[in-house]
Amino acid sequence: MQVPPSTSRSPLNFDADHSATPVSGVMKGGPVPSLAVCNVSKAFGDVRANEHVSFEVAAGSVHAVVGENGAGKTTLMRIIYGLYTPDAGHVELNGERVFFSSPRDALARGIGMVHQHSLLVDSLTVAENVLLATPGLGRPPRQQTIARLHELSEANHLHLNPKSLVGDLSVGARQRAEILSALFHGARFLILDEPTTVLTPQEVDQLFEVVRRLREGGATIMVVTHKLREVMAISDQITVLRGGRVVDTVPTSTTDDHSLVRMMVGRDVPLRVSDAAQERSLASPEPLLEVDALTVRDGAGVARVQSVSFRVFPGEIVAITGVEGNGQIELVEAIVGLGPSTSGELTFAHKRITKWSLSKRRRAGLAYIPESRLTEGIDSAISVRDNLILGHHQQRPYNWFGVRNLQATRRFARKLVEEFHISAPSIESDAATLSGGNLQKVVVAREVARSPRLLIAAQPTQGVDVAASHLIRSTLLRLRDQGMAILLVSSDLSEVCDLADRAIVLYNGRVFGELQREDLSEEAIGVFAMGLGA
Repeated sequence: MQVPPSTSRSPLNFDADHSATPVSGVMKGGPVPSLAVCNVSKAFGDVRANEHVSFEVAAGSVHAVVGENGAGKTTLMRIIYGLYTPDAGHVELNGERVFFSSPRDALARGIGMVHQHSLLVDSLTVAENVLLATPGLGRPPRQQTIARLHELSEANHLHLNPKSLVGDLSVGARQRAEILSALFHGARFLILDEPTTVLTPQEVDQLFEVVRRLREGGATIMVVTHKLREVMAISDQITVLRGGRVVDTVPTSTTDDHSLVRMMVGRDVPLRVSDAAQERSLASPEPLLEVDALTVRDGAGVARVQSVSFRVFPGEIVAITGVEGNGQIELVEAIVGLGPSTSGELTFAHKRITKWSLSKRRRAGLAYIPESRLTEGIDSAISVRDNLILGHHQQRPYNWFGVRNLQATRRFARKLVEEFHISAPSIESDAATLSGGNLQKVVVAREVARSPRLLIAAQPTQGVDVAASHLIRSTLLRLRDQGMAILLVSSDLSEVCDLADRAIVLYNGRVFGELQREDLSEEAIGVFAMGLGA
């Protein structure tokens, strides 16, 4: 099952310490890596995560793996990287069957993985993080490490100073630091897990430049992502998973994003849902929510939100966006009532609510779809039915003088399950049995069913599949058109451009730019998100 090495790319040169740099000549550390997944199966109890999965990754190529949530992508990557052992089947590297009992085994054979969320230590430099991951007995001298990292960084267009403190790096630079660390430790086959989730368009372009440089140098790269436009832009081949099985592996040049969605979902799903560009009038000339010079400080006294002001009108979607970690969470929690503000005013329907409790704000007509559905949105220990009724459970007809009306409760739950296409064994099943996408639909259904005046949706489609994302986005647009005010908090710039009537971009806790519908683009948002506009 070995794939012949590519002869059209300049190879990598692997030194005795197994680090690599693109040069011309013969690869000293072995052939350009190819990989084959051979009839791999993996189950967790009754759940078949992977079932007879087989595909090949050509040497010196960029190979994308796509699929909905629950399709088996993560499990498969963990098998390749040595985190899981397959129940059946095996993995071959350069035609040789390999078995990895840990990521250290995988890295020793040249396979590195860059995770979606950085594993680097903020208080250490890039070089110190690299040394931290180096086994003690074979640890190279500090200055030799720094010199080698400089060499690798420049050769692969990573543009990093090994002496930089990781905590001072942007999200994109941190990701490049993880790639640099993998290369230093000898990785010739890189797995990139959702690499562009929190990057600006400019950082995505920079990452793709690095990926192309690595490919030209002979590296083999596997990209796991749900962003199909980026798959089409960077990959050579694409493997589509659905329900733990391989649907097909196709050359990127022979397919398109619509065909990929059809393979992933099993039916056609529109890629865009927006009608926001049409001429519309606001439902009311008066703002429903007014945020005036709001400042939020954390426990250490650091200002996470700094004098932020904006308004949200009925019948519009206002997006709060930017690179994650620039005050979005603290701002939302202050508006919802989950966290205190230090100064400034919040006004809702002409009433000052700055000192109102969370429950009082909700009774006034504010609903909230939290970013963390598992810790804030769902009680996984209770049934789907009871999760759907939370917030409604003390109201008539679901509660009569302290006595639950189970018949009305079940009727309410079944209605929402049908309306929002929630896939569950039963409304009486524990919420823990549902997939992430279905859990998110439970949260959305419950909050929408409150008929709120203002809906705050924080990362509403993060980590959900194509079909669930389409349903949630369509719901937000429908509610907007019915006159609801919606505050969308999202780091997915394509989502912001698809849905928002206005976008407010935060940088370092401040409003760094505001874009009207006609000016919205991922590139324009990205400039503000990096602190380069204004």
